[in-house]
Amino acid sequence: MKRLIRNGIIVTMNKKRDVLTGDILIENNRISKVAPKIDGVTGPVEITDATDQFVIPGLIQAHTHLVQTLLRGEADDLLLLAWLKKKVWPFEAAHDEASIQASARFGILEMQKNGTTSILDMGTTRHTGALLEAVEKTGMRYWGGKCLMDRKDGSGPLFEKTKHALNETESLLSHWKG
Repeated sequence: MKRLIRNGIIVTMNKKRDVLTGDILIENNRISKVAPKIDGVTGPVEITDATDQFVIPGLIQAHTHLVQTLLRGEADDLLLLAWLKKKVWPFEAAHDEASIQASARFGILEMQKNGTTSILDMGTTRHTGALLEAVEKTGMRYWGGKCLMDRKDGSGPLFEKTKHALNETESLLSHWKG
């Protein structure tokens, strides 16, 4: 499928950081042409009129916690360590595969609706495979994975022995490589 975005105010990422009004042709999910006017596109094409709208590169969110999306707004009046110990760690420890996937899908949908195309996520200590499956279905560019919580005095209910956590990480790397 081809997409043609017409008449947008295009914010480029070229060396000059040019801003221009024009069209963008996307073929096979890649920008194939940017020009003041693109005509003669053959075959099926989805056309979007972007008149008086900015067309910007995808945003990159460099600090996310997808498994905490469902916890948002809970006990915001607590200081960081109290919040982690009383709310976040017990909440994350209670997650199962279904709730992790729901939390991840909701968080990603929210980011995608706001123009985010790439994220760096903290991941989780448990059910990491379920998290990665949910992310894969969204098409989001994702960097993240298994979180290591191997300090017994600083991990609350998310504590895992180092050897166990590293073995699971190796397994995830083998399965999700590429």
